[in-house]
Amino acid sequence: MGAAKQWFIACLLWVFMSASFAEEGATLLSDEQEDEIINLAYSQLKASIEELEKNIDQCEILARKNVLDAALFQSLLLTDQEKRIAISYLSYMAQSECEDTRLWANIHLEYAQFKDIEKYYKGKNIIKTDIDLEIICCMISRRYFESKWKYLKIAPDVRKKLERMPELQKPFDVIQTVKTMGLL
Repeated sequence: MGAAKQWFIACLLWVFMSASFAEEGATLLSDEQEDEIINLAYSQLKASIEELEKNIDQCEILARKNVLDAALFQSLLLTDQEKRIAISYLSYMAQSECEDTRLWANIHLEYAQFKDIEKYYKGKNIIKTDIDLEIICCMISRRYFESKWKYLKIAPDVRKKLERMPELQKPFDVIQTVKTMGLL
């Protein structure tokens, strides 16, 4: 198909889509309908949060049952500080994977969408949520990047060995592991 034909078809589609969006935008919603849309967004957010809370609980149970063996790092040339850094970072990674990082990202998106929808229809945010994802997001991000920054200072070949250890891929009890390894 020639470039002129493709351009013409694209323009034609744009005209039809613009007309359909204009019709949708012209539809006025009642207060009740707006409330239903807001409640739909809020219900979706709450359902995702409930799913995440279940995942967190299950992952915490797994972590409590799993204490790493003190011999795990014996073959690696790591200082005690590097062991603590590796344990901290890899525990965070295993816990995040267990909880489902995509679900965390989805909740942040749903939270932003809910707040935007509510503000669009009501002119301001009215519904008080039990969480402040903006604070949680930023606190977790800072700790994650600080931990990763320290972890990346460990020799790359040692990091590869650590990351291949199956024990470090699933949630584990950080406090008990550090005590067992004599790193406190």
